[in-house]
Amino acid sequence: MAAYQRALLIVNPVSGQARGLRLGQQLRQSLEEKGVVCSVRVTSAAGDAERWSHSAAEAGFEVIVVIGGDGTVGEVVAGQARTSNKVPVAIVPVGTANVVAIALTLPLIPAMIRAGVLDGRVMDFDVGYLPDLDRHFLLMAAIGYPAKVTRDAPRRLKNLFGVFSYAWSGLRNAFRLDEVDIAIEDGDGVRRFFRGNTILLANIGKIREINLKVNPDTSAHDGKFDVTIISSRSLWELVTVLFRMLTWRYRAAPAMQNFQAPEVVVRTEPPVEVQIDGENIGHTPLRARVVPRGVKVIVGPRYKDQVGEQMTS
Repeated sequence: MAAYQRALLIVNPVSGQARGLRLGQQLRQSLEEKGVVCSVRVTSAAGDAERWSHSAAEAGFEVIVVIGGDGTVGEVVAGQARTSNKVPVAIVPVGTANVVAIALTLPLIPAMIRAGVLDGRVMDFDVGYLPDLDRHFLLMAAIGYPAKVTRDAPRRLKNLFGVFSYAWSGLRNAFRLDEVDIAIEDGDGVRRFFRGNTILLANIGKIREINLKVNPDTSAHDGKFDVTIISSRSLWELVTVLFRMLTWRYRAAPAMQNFQAPEVVVRTEPPVEVQIDGENIGHTPLRARVVPRGVKVIVGPRYKDQVGEQMTS
């Protein structure tokens, strides 16, 4: 564990049905009892967390603790990706889905969070960037069917069941699996053509807690997206693809095609919806590229990358 002396706590006061502010106060007290000088900043508008994250090192902070949901985490990641003067980011999940925290094997129980929020390993992570929208993401951009799922998940179910609320929306949309024409061009100008209903640009494509891995080579530390195209024309085919992701059986999956690239342009006909880290942001076409080692994150004790664990000093 690094010995941090100054911490910036960025709190979204409305996250988790207003639990964020209370947990932020408790966490500040816990850290100060350990000798860490804390400054707390409470967001009130979009962009606050990104701005504070970007200037954290210049302001003398040695670590950022973000207390909020996936949207607030995304802003902090974006702020770090835009600067070369980086500090580690600790994530305290109090949102509805908390998919980033789950992927990083971080604790979701407040008592466990307070006990060891700064105790994990610090690792460099690539970050996805969408230049046309000026947006960043840590997990993945999901195009087509997954974006419909996040759009249609009811807020009341998200508040009650978190990430599991997507199961209801997923089943509902599974009966409308319309395929589209897909054209993907990589940074070298190579074009690939597909028919399908799902495109995943995975940065962190492995979620250990549910044993899910998007493809066999996925890594958040190799400077490349793991691009997956899924063609599932029925509920049964969709279940088969999901089963193969959960059991890591890829080679005999004709409905899944994979390749890697540091930069892609995705076009579909007709246009389909796009989401990043659980937030719907628009429609195709989509241009994306990897920002290598864009953010330093404190990960959970069970986080293990497929390719390797690049710890930072």
